[in-house]
Amino acid sequence: MKTPTVSIVMPVHNAVATLDDAMRSILEQTWQDFEFIIVDDGSSDDTVVKLERYEKLDSRVRLYRQQKHGMIAALNQGCRRARGGYIARMDADDISLPHRIEKQLEFLEGHPDIGIIGTWVSRMDEKGSITGESCPSPSPRVLKWQHFFGICVIHPTVMMYREILEKLDFYKADAVHVEDRDLWLRASAITEFSNVPEILLKQRVWSKSTSKRLGPEYLDNAIKLGTFFISDFLKDNVSKNSVAGLRGVRLANLSQIRQTAILLERIYHAFVAQNSVSSAEAKEISWDAAKRMARLALQASRFSRVEFLLLLKRALQLNYRLLSPSAILKGLERHRSMNFAGY
Repeated sequence: MKTPTVSIVMPVHNAVATLDDAMRSILEQTWQDFEFIIVDDGSSDDTVVKLERYEKLDSRVRLYRQQKHGMIAALNQGCRRARGGYIARMDADDISLPHRIEKQLEFLEGHPDIGIIGTWVSRMDEKGSITGESCPSPSPRVLKWQHFFGICVIHPTVMMYREILEKLDFYKADAVHVEDRDLWLRASAITEFSNVPEILLKQRVWSKSTSKRLGPEYLDNAIKLGTFFISDFLKDNVSKNSVAGLRGVRLANLSQIRQTAILLERIYHAFVAQNSVSSAEAKEISWDAAKRMARLALQASRFSRVEFLLLLKRALQLNYRLLSPSAILKGLERHRSMNFAGY
């Protein structure tokens, strides 16, 4: 049996409503040299019946079944069975655009320093209507900065070298609900990330999406991971509250806000000192840091106008672009929405 170039791995559980769109979007890719590994995680609807039909119709489809053990177990089974030199992710409620695999493969082969590549996405609702976009930076250094705060590549868009997953011993079984963020943080020690600056996937964000279903639990696990990662980077224990503040969580008092602001500055100055960044990258990173500081200033305004102004000054020291009219208007609009929501 010929070894495929790419192994596309898709875990599935009770996805009968969206499965056809997802399957067709992969089987009709412009790049055809792949195997499509699907792991059914104990579906109780007609998902398996549909998948068995696809397996009979297309020899590239490889279907495996397991008892209900969860997403991580299904991912690891699929990735361990992969034969291709590259592994691409796919979710059963998303739609890959026709050139996705071809363009990601072309990018990786042209950039040997990049080991994990994502793409931009359109976000759609349950009915498939487009509701927005997510366009993470293509810059490896900017993405390295983003590791401190959240996701730098969108999981179902990713293509990566199989050997990277093997070196990391695949997804960690105890990284429940944050298996992707945990993998990216561990991978950041051995490879670089990027994103194809083009929308190549439609991601369905609806009531059955993991982040929507889990809410606070998902955020709490992500904060725990971030706390460990930042503590290791700074070689110093940092507080979970401060890391939560960096992710935009509402902080309880001025002391927590001040500590979060100090942590943000520590990360920023240490990162700039340890990494060679271009002028354009430096501007993007400082702009992101300044916006985060400004958000802390808005939180502080609930308690003290003086503290608000002090933090805003620190934000401007990071990047004076905050004084631009468009930035001010966006900040005021965000402030109004936060107040309306009881933020």
